[in-house]
Amino acid sequence: MRRSTVDMTRALLAAGVAAPVLFVVGFTVAGLVRPGYSAMRSAVSDLGVGQNAWLQNANFLLFAMLLIGYAVGYRRALTQDLGRSATTGAVLIGCASIGLVGAVVFPATPATGLLHFLLGFLIVLGAAMAAAFHGGRVFRHVPGGRGLARYSTWSGIAAVAMFVVTFVALNPASPLERAGVGGLINRILAIVAFSWYGITAWWLRRRLSAR
Repeated sequence: MRRSTVDMTRALLAAGVAAPVLFVVGFTVAGLVRPGYSAMRSAVSDLGVGQNAWLQNANFLLFAMLLIGYAVGYRRALTQDLGRSATTGAVLIGCASIGLVGAVVFPATPATGLLHFLLGFLIVLGAAMAAAFHGGRVFRHVPGGRGLARYSTWSGIAAVAMFVVTFVALNPASPLERAGVGGLINRILAIVAFSWYGITAWWLRRRLSAR
């Protein structure tokens, strides 16, 4: 790669490193400034409706933009090693961005709650889990990437497990929902699933710098 190309790819990968960190900071701040909001009980999506909803909606959009940048950087960093598989991984990362935008367009209200669930929950998290499992399959073919491949696989498994627990915890008939920990579990799921973006982006950026 030419120096200018390397620098651009590093910048795009930096977006992937920052994306999950800023998202967690964003929904934490949005929860703190929402009167009466309980992060233990309520899902992150609830912050996109009502007072100060613009904070969480801006957070969703920022996350989406950073992931688009990471998707481009991911493809640029891995095409030489993985060929078309690099494009597949980038598309999966990009799909999460589409879901995040959809979560803003269709907030978690009674009128649009189902669409919000499909776009903001199933697509965003489904894409993150699919990207992790895809990484577990392809990173083993990248020099020095076997450890990252193992991490990706286990990250996907952990995210699936937390997805199921979150789905149960946010069900009104669930004992977990009555225990008032649905919001906490929802946040753990977000951290587990989205950390994959940051860790893989950091690894790819460090690898690119070492060349």
